[in-house]
Amino acid sequence: MKSAKAIKYSVLFLAFFLASCAGNRPAENPMGDSGCEECGERGELELEIFDEKGFVEINPDFLADFDSTAILGSFPAQNISAVCPENEKICHSFSADAVDFDLAHFEDSLIESSFPRMVHEQMLEGLRIPDADSLVIRTMLRNLLKEHFADGEPLENLSPWKSRADFPVAYSAFDRTVPEDLKGALSQISKKYNVRYVTIPVTVQVEILPDLGRSGGFTWKSLWTLWDARRGKLVLLSYNAFTAKTTSRIAPERGWAKPFADRLSEALHRDPSTIENH
Repeated sequence: MKSAKAIKYSVLFLAFFLASCAGNRPAENPMGDSGCEECGERGELELEIFDEKGFVEINPDFLADFDSTAILGSFPAQNISAVCPENEKICHSFSADAVDFDLAHFEDSLIESSFPRMVHEQMLEGLRIPDADSLVIRTMLRNLLKEHFADGEPLENLSPWKSRADFPVAYSAFDRTVPEDLKGALSQISKKYNVRYVTIPVTVQVEILPDLGRSGGFTWKSLWTLWDARRGKLVLLSYNAFTAKTTSRIAPERGWAKPFADRLSEALHRDPSTIENH
């Protein structure tokens, strides 16, 4: 059963999309050409994925050590880029917030289904994070992302994962040591907010391509991480980059994170013992 805080987040997510249908439109045509009726149009967004590359790193002790009844906290995406051509008419406003909510929606569903016994908390200010801690947690996360992790680069740097990515995804067993400063930063968050595990979407980049496919398309690039924060250990890291084009008349007005979530689901359910180190 979802916690009250998780339910509150779901309500916020629904309210965002209901409000966004009417928001940020030109005054001379507030509904756009297709009108808001199309926001509620029935049907699934159908996509064809290509130009795909990915890299997944999984701790081989994942299954042996993972406590499926512990508290897992999910942070919002830390670095978001949302690019859309100026004056492009889409049914709701496209923004960094829209991308973050879309990712959170799919991530929430995936975690709930993958770990049904786990207590899942949203690491949002006003929920798991007290409002008074707003500056504190933002500083903690900013510092955490700048800690070195792979190839001597900060965690937020995508270059180590771009160089390791392959089509459609390369899997590797994690066998490196997490630097002490990064372990300490994770442990500090764990102790302060009483969470065993944390998910941190480090980077999410979405660009809308209106002329791609039947009804438009987009590019996606992301780095998503799952940590045993109490122990300062990496559980799973997933880097994904792909282009998606529509094959139906439903435009990519939301659902950008679904292809990523499908791939993350495969990674979360893969037996780490079947993965070799690369």
